[in-house]
Amino acid sequence: MIKPLISLATVLALAAPLNAQDEPQEHPSPNQIVAEASSGDWMSIPAEDLLVMTLAPDAEGNERKVVIQLMPVPFSQGWVENIRTLARAKWYDDISVNRVQDNYVVQWGDPNYDNPEATGEAKPLPEGLRVMGEDEYTVGIEDVNAVISDGTKRAWGTSKVTMVDALEKTLNDPRASEEDKKIALMQLLTIFEFPDIEGRLEDEHIANISIESTKTSAAPQGWHERDSFAEWVEFWNGWPLANFEIAHWEHWEDEEGNVVVESQALADPMENSPYKVVDQSRFWPVHCYGMVGVGRNYSPDTGSGAELYAVIGHAPRHLDRNIALVGRVIEGMEHLSSLPRGKGDLGFYAADEVDKRAPILTVRVASDLPAGEQPRFEYLDTESETFARYADARANRRDPFFIVPAGGADICNIPVPVRRVAE
Repeated sequence: MIKPLISLATVLALAAPLNAQDEPQEHPSPNQIVAEASSGDWMSIPAEDLLVMTLAPDAEGNERKVVIQLMPVPFSQGWVENIRTLARAKWYDDISVNRVQDNYVVQWGDPNYDNPEATGEAKPLPEGLRVMGEDEYTVGIEDVNAVISDGTKRAWGTSKVTMVDALEKTLNDPRASEEDKKIALMQLLTIFEFPDIEGRLEDEHIANISIESTKTSAAPQGWHERDSFAEWVEFWNGWPLANFEIAHWEHWEDEEGNVVVESQALADPMENSPYKVVDQSRFWPVHCYGMVGVGRNYSPDTGSGAELYAVIGHAPRHLDRNIALVGRVIEGMEHLSSLPRGKGDLGFYAADEVDKRAPILTVRVASDLPAGEQPRFEYLDTESETFARYADARANRRDPFFIVPAGGADICNIPVPVRRVAE
């Protein structure tokens, strides 16, 4: 199996020069790019994938609602199913926020369950909850590619097909300059991960200079895939994902079964170059700010979904693949991040801080609410050209306040824009 296809956002961002003299004089900010996105750049979030959590009003009587978008197929679906079951059984009603650890997480659930400060009996769980194994923290490439293209969820690789078509048109366009063709060829070789061929292109270093300093052996494409916690990272259907793979290289053979030599590969790289075959590939969502995960006990416990937390600090990526991520907060994050910190172990509220626990009045699946009360949200399509520009702008700020483009961005520093749709 050949490695999944990288997104349009990646390729366009990699191709963008960092030298200011090569750029237009006016550079929109990331927020401007999002504000100017066309309606076709936005993808609707199904009401079935939204949770509406209502906290008790604050000290001034202001309403506090938090909206959570649940993870889509194929990720963490056992836990997501449990969360819907718990919400529909109204099990979450009248629980509370029991832990607020600075620069880490806010955690809510039954205050008498797995809480070092608890004194009462735990709330009984509803019947029918699934039990998941630790292998379900990640999914295989076959599961990702099995997601059918239906307008909201697309199989991996849609963007690369589009990009390859565009680059091949450049290579075959008699009006394209030799320099444009060399750059297009370099990008095609990058997309398909062909290894370096000595002397392949005399001027390749010129085309590659803008991303050369960001490339690593684990992320040969450059900054957008570079990561400290995984071989590479990418966006898929609006979510940040990481990947680990086991692969080997194979060579094309001629009609007599002989391996094609490099000089022949250079003559026709799309047909003859060595190619990468992925033997095993696993994907998982990553712990960025606002992501929601499932609290659990020591292994092999994987949690049911009764205990949930949201990240309120620097991305704790060391938790990736160790805990199930089930969604992200898309509205009302301020109602969680501003809660008073607990002084007990791990940020749990101590016995004399019971009054600091924020009561959770209700948690509902949005599709179960009356039609007039169902919130509607959209996310910026991560396969769109607008997202490609947005991602590049996040990595290379060129709007007036900034002096030096950073030349890179952590996956969690490119939050996927989400907006509420007017009623």
